Amino acid sequence: MKPVTAAAAVAFVALFTVPALANPPKFTASCPTGITVKSNGSGKVKINGTKATVKTFSNKAWEASANGVSIDFGLDGSELSVTYTGKGGANGICQVTSGGTSGAGSPAGSNAAGDLNGVSPKDQQACLAAVSNTANNGDVDVLDAYSSEANNQVIVGVGSKKAKWQCLVKNGRVANVMSMSN
Repeated sequence: MKPVTAAAAVAFVALFTVPALANPPKFTASCPTGITVKSNGSGKVKINGTKATVKTFSNKAWEASANGVSIDFGLDGSELSVTYTGKGGANGICQVTSGGTSGAGSPAGSNAAGDLNGVSPKDQQACLAAVSNTANNGDVDVLDAYSSEANNQVIVGVGSKKAKWQCLVKNGRVANVMSMSN
């Protein structure tokens, strides 16, 4: 039997070493139906205060599960998006409240702070979550927004054809959700 050289041992270890995957980022999110999610940035995630089981799919995609609720979250560049699937098939988009950027992206007309025509990211996210929940479709995007003293109006596109929905919101509280298409 031949002796193993140091170079051969290093090559063997390098060949069979799996690169470490990144921990989920630190964030807090609020989801429709009263679900809260907290990630400490070190691999521990809690859903409604309960320790969740975390699956890592890549350095940019994770899933956390606890008590019949599944939270999927991932990074698209520096953008963090968080969605949920709850009991009874409830699903939708969660609003990132700290530690990450919103899942709404930066639509045209937004400034560095994330406002779109004077409508805050908080109001945009509230509408995305409300429309997603009402339309029962997680594929939602802010198309436009209009600021008003009474209620801000946010236009949301739903599904692959971006069917238009309207949401009236102020300070993160949704007053009305309505489909604008047949």
